[in-house]
Amino acid sequence: MSHNSKGNTHVIIIGNGVAGNTAAAAIREYDPQARITMLCDEGVPLYSACVLPNYLAREIERQRVFLKSFNDYVEQGIETILGQRAVEIDVERKRLLLENKTLLYDKLVVATGGKCLIPPIAGVKLEGVFPFKSLDDTDRILSYMGKKAVVIGSGPIGIEASIALRSRGYETFLVELLDWVAPKVFDEAASLLIKGIFEEHGVNVLVGEKVVKIQGNGKVEGVSTDKREIDCDMVVLAAGIRPDVELAQQAGIEIGSLGGIKVSQHMETNAPDVFACGDCVESKDMVTGRNTLSLLWPNAKLQGAVTGYNSVGAHRSYPGSLNVAGIDAFGTNAVSIGTTVTNLGSDKGVEIIEKTQGNNYLRLVVLDEVLVGAQAVGKIRDIGVLLGAALRREHLRDIQRVVNNRILLSMNPACGKIAQFMNIR
Repeated sequence: MSHNSKGNTHVIIIGNGVAGNTAAAAIREYDPQARITMLCDEGVPLYSACVLPNYLAREIERQRVFLKSFNDYVEQGIETILGQRAVEIDVERKRLLLENKTLLYDKLVVATGGKCLIPPIAGVKLEGVFPFKSLDDTDRILSYMGKKAVVIGSGPIGIEASIALRSRGYETFLVELLDWVAPKVFDEAASLLIKGIFEEHGVNVLVGEKVVKIQGNGKVEGVSTDKREIDCDMVVLAAGIRPDVELAQQAGIEIGSLGGIKVSQHMETNAPDVFACGDCVESKDMVTGRNTLSLLWPNAKLQGAVTGYNSVGAHRSYPGSLNVAGIDAFGTNAVSIGTTVTNLGSDKGVEIIEKTQGNNYLRLVVLDEVLVGAQAVGKIRDIGVLLGAALRREHLRDIQRVVNNRILLSMNPACGKIAQFMNIR
């Protein structure tokens, strides 16, 4: 029997990350009587994935990773089924099947997150090979005694794993298949600066190399790329995260072209009374207007809030995702907002404006004279201003006024229309 009246609704949330927990908080705020059940295959309370690299580096204690205690769920009136996996969603009968029981829902929130891409490399199952995504992964890496690590993949997770392992004294190799590090986040010029910082701090960065085999008899002894052999006793897999959509897909919930669950601006799926939020969905990019997979904490949190409110009858819209990635590369900040030239592909109207001053670098990515991306390495005082400009889809001529003349625009035939001189202080 389905209840639509406020106060009796039973909402089941699959997933105990930031999206699921923010949805639960929004439901509880709008409808104090709603029944909320949250389930997750991990058996621990909500924790911050953002600080796992700090925990891996032993900069913080394990306890500081957690954002909630078991008691917090009780106080919020959330029933939890942790450490159990959902095996099937039956959208017609509004049932959720677990390994040992069946639950009935009025509204369902799918917040299953993302999962590590495990590359099809020979030897990937050897002892000493670890994904780096969850608290459990981090615990396992910490309890494994190693001295030489190879990190496969140089996205933000691979970069943070490399920094953490190097800071703990590991001899560290970072291997990237594409031609520069963090290729989805930075264009080549900014990436080269980051690579230089890594090498100064003793990380061996290998770009344009493919790992073909992890060597070892039972446990890791080395890695073979298409160019060299590397001795090591640990391998960290950071070849990317993809939306965890298996459960939704089996239930007939529509998956978008990028592999995430397709949702409306109200975070509704195509199945009745089923919502989705967080790393498992694809959404519109606020800056480019294109669909994107935005596996970032702030976006997941906002999606969770919109989902929670809408699931119990309040009406909220998700404005779109914002891609902002920041890394602290051994004390030097590197930030990317919006999109990169590489991600825009062969668009005709792309212009690049860049400025280097000492060790500081800034690049603006302009599409049809509108700012759609910015990358900065070093002192990045004006990045917030540029973020605002990108969000407002400001015409380049207007950005001059926004940044209080710290950016000077002038005509330059060599650049097409605009040259950029940025005083990065």
